[in-house]
Amino acid sequence: MRNWNVLITVLPARGGTRALLGALSPLGEFHGTSFKDVCVGLVDDRETFFSALLDAMQSGKRWFRHVGRVVPIAHTFQFTVESLPGQFKEAVTQLARDMRGGTCFVRLERRGLHGEVHSTDIEHAVADHLFSLVQARGGSLRTDFHDPDYIVVAETLGTECGVGLITRELRARFPFIRVR
Repeated sequence: MRNWNVLITVLPARGGTRALLGALSPLGEFHGTSFKDVCVGLVDDRETFFSALLDAMQSGKRWFRHVGRVVPIAHTFQFTVESLPGQFKEAVTQLARDMRGGTCFVRLERRGLHGEVHSTDIEHAVADHLFSLVQARGGSLRTDFHDPDYIVVAETLGTECGVGLITRELRARFPFIRVR
């Protein structure tokens, strides 16, 4: 398993992934994956990386047109179909420390394992776990898919998973940070 803390989807275009990987190389260690139009990277500081992407977007760098979505990743792990829900909950337990209450939703973007991993069932189980964790600390969460305070996201690449937390503030500052 490769170490990564950002996932980037590439807008479909001939040579888009190659162009994007070349442009991103000064900012960290980036690699394509076995999934079309999906790259992962390891950067020293995600905030600095996101700021560099924002500068590229605002200054009209040609390579930025290949950027689809950018997802910050806090935890990565290998999983089996059976272990994914528990491992996702474990990662969320760590992320919940940064959540005081408000609105949120959980999103699992599955790549691979079609018919074996059922995203909606796992999203519901993880959301229930998350809501219980925050409630146990005296907070309260409500589901909001429109403009939540928090989005807990898991991105799977076969049997590899990255989990991250996206806040409303992060989405407002960096419009390319979003989930499907």
